[in-house]
Amino acid sequence: MAFDLQEQEQIDSLKAFWQQWGKLIGGAVLAISLGYLGYKAYGMYERGQSEKAATAYEAVDNAVAAKDIAKLKTAAQQLQGEYAGTLYASRAALVLAKAAFDKNDPALAASQLEWVLKNSKDEELQAIARLRLASLLLDQKKFDGAIGELNQAHPAAFDAEFLELKGDVFVAKGDNSGARDAYKAALAKMLGDSPSRQLAQTKLDALGG
Repeated sequence: MAFDLQEQEQIDSLKAFWQQWGKLIGGAVLAISLGYLGYKAYGMYERGQSEKAATAYEAVDNAVAAKDIAKLKTAAQQLQGEYAGTLYASRAALVLAKAAFDKNDPALAASQLEWVLKNSKDEELQAIARLRLASLLLDQKKFDGAIGELNQAHPAAFDAEFLELKGDVFVAKGDNSGARDAYKAALAKMLGDSPSRQLAQTKLDALGG
């Protein structure tokens, strides 16, 4: 009888607990479940977008092979409009930027590089775009703009390239002291057998002092 009483007390206690906390716990479980389902659905959506973007990117390859910048521009803009969040859109923008630069269209090249910086989620692609934009600004003698880009945050793996290009900008500005410091810093970041090391050293030696 004592056992039955204890069991009933436990049941009553459990009922009281659920009366007080049941709705909150149920809501939390529902929220977690919905969050998980949403995460899975988003993952499927992302994979689907990436697969479609990969198919659309074939038009970029075809345009490059045909050396048709008009078709390349159309293909890149389609990717940017419909699949902006994918790597393919950013890669297409970089390809179009190079083609535009080769065709002496710096405005189009700059707009594509800026699109990557604004829209890409990939830090390495952003770093590549920033280096190319800085090079473009250097070519246009917009030295302060180039230095501004090269002072932006980037993955450590790109340190040497950023510093070497910064040295090039300082040389173009006539700031040999700043160039020496930049080249020395770049050399310190390069491996001993790096193909770029000899070129950076040659630039530094050319400054003398």
